[in-house]
Amino acid sequence: MRISEYFNLDVDQRSLEFVDVNTTKDVELFIDPSWIHIEEDEWCRAASNTITGFFEHILELYENGQIERARELFDYAHEPNEICFGMSANNPEGTGASAAMLSRVFDRIVSNEMIEHGFIRRLEDVNVFIEDFGQDRLSDLVANIIRKHLVDFTREQCLANNIELGNERKMLGHFWDNNIKNWVECNERPLVVDGKDILLVPKKVVVKNYRYTASQYCTHHVLVRRAEQHQLNGTHLVHQETKRDGTVVSKVFKKEIREEEIKNSGLNEKQYVLQETLRHPELIEDFRASIEGRLRNPATTNRLSDEQFIIAINSL
Repeated sequence: MRISEYFNLDVDQRSLEFVDVNTTKDVELFIDPSWIHIEEDEWCRAASNTITGFFEHILELYENGQIERARELFDYAHEPNEICFGMSANNPEGTGASAAMLSRVFDRIVSNEMIEHGFIRRLEDVNVFIEDFGQDRLSDLVANIIRKHLVDFTREQCLANNIELGNERKMLGHFWDNNIKNWVECNERPLVVDGKDILLVPKKVVVKNYRYTASQYCTHHVLVRRAEQHQLNGTHLVHQETKRDGTVVSKVFKKEIREEEIKNSGLNEKQYVLQETLRHPELIEDFRASIEGRLRNPATTNRLSDEQFIIAINSL
C-alpha cells in the first residue's frame, strides 16, 4: 500500500514532494547524489555537504594510513530498508553496500592511486570506475550518510500532510555527522506504516537510472575519442562509404570498437574506461562537466515525471 493510501491523503504522486512508495515491496528507484549536488535548496545543500564530508574524511584516513579506523566507519553501512528502494534479485551488482564491500572498494581506490590520477574526486566516481559497485549500492550508502536529513524531511512532510508520527522517540539508525567526523545515533519519532519504520525521500533526487555511469562515460566520451583516433590513424576499423553524390565518407562504428577493444580483449566496461582514462585524463573531466550541464539544462535532464513515478511504483 502506498503512503498516500495508508494515510488517506486523497492525493497522488503529483501533489506530493516525496516518492509515494508502496511500503510492502521495494521499487527499483535510487537516490542520485548528482541531483543532490545540483539542486540549490537548503535541504540539498546540507545533504550535499554531508556526503562530501564523509567521502573526504574516508579518503583522508586512507591517505594517512588510518585504514582500520576507516574500516570501522564502514561497519555502519547497511541496506536502508526504510526507504523502500531496491534492486531486483537478478541484478549482478545488487546486495547493498556492506562494510566488507566498502573496504574492498576503498582499498582498490588507494592501491591503484585513483586519487592521484584524478579518477576519484567525489563519491559518484566510484560508480564509474569500481567494479561490482552499481547505482543500488551507491544509493544505499548515500541513504545511510544522509539519514538525519531524510528523517528531518520525513518529519516536515508529515507535518505538511497531517500524518501522525510515532508517539515516542526511538533509535532510527545512524547518520554521518561532519562536525565530529563520526556516525551518530538518530533518535527521533518515527513514521510507522504497519509496524515498519519509513523514511520519505524527496522525489527531486530520485531516479530510475543514473546518468553518471561507466556506460554513459564510455559511450559518449571514451568511444568518441577512440573513434577519432582510429580515424586519424586509418586503422582497419575505418569504413569508407560513398554517398549518392559520389562523396566518400569515412566512418568508425562504436559497436565495432566495443567488440574489439572491450569484449575481445577480455575487459569489462569499467576496466576499459579506467584504461583509457589513464591515457587521456581529460576525458573524465569532460564527462563530469557534461553531466552537470545536462542536469542543469531543463531540455536534457530527463528528470522522472510524476507519471513515471506512478508507473514504477504501480508495476510492483
